[in-house]
Amino acid sequence: MSSMPPERVQRAPFGTTTGELASGLLAKVFGLLAFSFAASAVGGLVGYRLSPSWFLPLILVEFGLIFAVQRMREREGWNVALLYTFTFVSGMTLGPIIAAYTSAGLGLVVLQAAGVTAAMTVGLSFYALGTKRDLSGLQTYVFLGLLGLIVASVANIWVGGPALYALLSWGGALLFSVLLVFDVNRTRRAEDTLGNAVVITLGIYLDIVNLFLFILRILSGNRR
Repeated sequence: MSSMPPERVQRAPFGTTTGELASGLLAKVFGLLAFSFAASAVGGLVGYRLSPSWFLPLILVEFGLIFAVQRMREREGWNVALLYTFTFVSGMTLGPIIAAYTSAGLGLVVLQAAGVTAAMTVGLSFYALGTKRDLSGLQTYVFLGLLGLIVASVANIWVGGPALYALLSWGGALLFSVLLVFDVNRTRRAEDTLGNAVVITLGIYLDIVNLFLFILRILSGNRR
């Protein structure tokens, strides 16, 4: 996420290349990400059967866990446990959303959105890892874009219409695509530590989940 504190500038130890550091951090991130989505899938199965009344309390728990992961990023054991706890709870909040779509007869749309998200994630990640450009300068812009999206989404609850809803869906998909590129690119310049791997994994997980939700809105015809 763009709001996360900047990583320490990496220094390659004697006899170790920067490329080796980057690949080591990337391996940690991909490993953590795989287990994070596994935890999210389990949480989704639980959340799929929960009453909608649980949705808001779980969202508040999610926000608390996001701050906890960042605060405990250097506490080995705690950082990974909190990351997996967050992704499990995140899956519980995704469950009712997916249940609402499937109960409306849009189960195929959910699968299509998942496929599009997976394809975009792979393509954007390859670009982020292959580009020679330093994307760190995007941090301010994506953070401002995220704040703007949140404000516009809240305003849309009361004053918005179909046109604004569609604009927010496309804008959100674009913003989280940029955020995904930015967060994956961070693995090339951050120090190879477990703390950095946990925080970057959290950012990439959130990028992918939000990208999926906005693509789901677009493919479902921007139904509210």
